Amino acid sequence: MDPVIIGPLIALGFIGILVLVRVILAASKKEPTESKTKVLVHAINDERCTGCEACVLVCPTAVLELKSNKSKVIRFDDCIQCEQCAVVCPTTALVMFREGSEPPPVLVPDLDDYYQSKVPGLYLLGEAAGKPLVKNAVNLGRAAVEHSLRSGMRPGALAPQGRPDLTCVDVVIVGSGPAGLSAAMSCQQRKLSYVVLEKDAFVASTIARYPKGKYVMAEPYDVRCVGLLPVYDSPKDKLILDWNRILTQVGLDIRLREVVEKIERQPNGTFAVGTDKGKYLAQKVMLCIGTRGKPRRLNVPGEDQAMVQPLLDDPDLYSGKTLLVVGGGDSAVEAALSLATPALRNKVIISYRGKAFNRVKAKNRQAIDQAIHEKRILVLFGSNVKNFGSSNVTMKLVEGRERVIPIQGAFVLIGGDPPIKWLEDMGIGYVQKPHGFVRPPTDMLVERLIGRQPANDKPNLPVSDELSGFFDHAAFASLADEGGGKKARKEATIMVPKDEFLLHLPEKLRVDPEAQKVSQLRHH
Repeated sequence: MDPVIIGPLIALGFIGILVLVRVILAASKKEPTESKTKVLVHAINDERCTGCEACVLVCPTAVLELKSNKSKVIRFDDCIQCEQCAVVCPTTALVMFREGSEPPPVLVPDLDDYYQSKVPGLYLLGEAAGKPLVKNAVNLGRAAVEHSLRSGMRPGALAPQGRPDLTCVDVVIVGSGPAGLSAAMSCQQRKLSYVVLEKDAFVASTIARYPKGKYVMAEPYDVRCVGLLPVYDSPKDKLILDWNRILTQVGLDIRLREVVEKIERQPNGTFAVGTDKGKYLAQKVMLCIGTRGKPRRLNVPGEDQAMVQPLLDDPDLYSGKTLLVVGGGDSAVEAALSLATPALRNKVIISYRGKAFNRVKAKNRQAIDQAIHEKRILVLFGSNVKNFGSSNVTMKLVEGRERVIPIQGAFVLIGGDPPIKWLEDMGIGYVQKPHGFVRPPTDMLVERLIGRQPANDKPNLPVSDELSGFFDHAAFASLADEGGGKKARKEATIMVPKDEFLLHLPEKLRVDPEAQKVSQLRHH
């Protein structure tokens, strides 16, 4: 071929190759740039959202608001991508994910439609089962009992074993929250023997510890309360008072301050339940626990006394007393600070086996240092509790000597063991589900088993025939919702104390003062 023609062809081919290489290189460089500009967006599962308002409170740019007691994204362009809202969400209702991708899956217990685990006869109910809100818990308590009866449970099938140390019942109920109380009342109605084992010193402790005057909302509003325990919009103090009045009339077998340590399914299908106070044998076990986990214990003599508490409920209940707080984390330090408020005139002692408060937030460290300087708090570093007496505590101090200190109350705040491992040890596994995963409405589960039921969420209704003889008519009719209804919903703020969530916010999560808003990220 003529060299005059070949030369230009080769040159053109070479130029084409160079252009192609440059296009490929440009595309490879552009891809990560585009991925960097992709922003994080919110996904909120309304069913799991409890309206606690933790995400709203922690957001530094007011992106979120509570609408109809559910978290909603209102000002997305103000989002600075800090993800703090997702971190503090206690039910994983709110997550953040890259725009254009799928929301991350959630880890939920592996349960059937009636909340029975893969271990036949072992049920998990309420918030720990991924179904929060009081009304849901009450419905599930009844549904589990009815499902147990339709799965072969027979009243009184377990004969006495001839062992005085062993209590035989049809159902062991772990936890005295709304689900546990509802299950117990359903057992009583169905003539089933049962026992309620509660690790705390009083029933429905999670709700009872809400701040004074806090409204408990009868959510979800599109679900009917068909359990035997009434649920309606009400200040928590009034709701707890009404529940206690009902429980007094019904006379439930509730054993307080008894911690479940072991649950084992026997070869014959029954369950052996061991606690720190006794042993039980049951046909079915219903775990009506929350997500707080089991408070850690010191395991020293005298720890079971009423004056030794695993949580601080209301500092105002203690005035002019000598009090001991055990622990060195934020919860212990904050409890000590609240008890050491000058107006309460308490003498507060902190016992911590460490050498310094290395695990607490900076603001708490500053506050405790100030309280120590003002002699409102005495800190015993390197100390350990040997035992509790009826009105004193024996401490082993850092130099090895022991000292008996008179006290009127003690709080052991050394953390808790999350329930996930405890549940897994009993055979309750966890599976991943899409973030939008929801289970059937809880009222439907009950009515699928026993037919249409009268709603038990309107306090002014008379007692239904089903509950006749179960409650005192006049007492039940007097459960008036003072200030409830629509007005209550408008006034409702957070259902869980703000500090309960912000207390656990990691130190590393701090807002970058130079962080850009979403609108700026998209512009770039």
